[in-house]
Amino acid sequence: MENKICQSCGMPITSDEQLGTNKDGSINIDYCKYCYKNGEFIDKVTMEEYIDMCSEFGSQAGMTNEEMKEHCEKLFPTLKRWKHI
Repeated sequence: MENKICQSCGMPITSDEQLGTNKDGSINIDYCKYCYKNGEFIDKVTMEEYIDMCSEFGSQAGMTNEEMKEHCEKLFPTLKRWKHI
């Protein structure tokens, strides 16, 4: 899995174990398990609400929460889940 990111939250996906699942239990290659399970998004929120939620994890990405929010505001509109909105 080279340079793969979740098309909902932007988290780097480095192994199949991090992938979400479709309704039939098969692996979904676009989304991580923290965003997508059994063919549905776990958090049913707007992009703005999701940016706020994800910005709380800045330290896990090696940045401040404010930097994480700025990063998400640029990245999310380019991701599959949010492009059509």
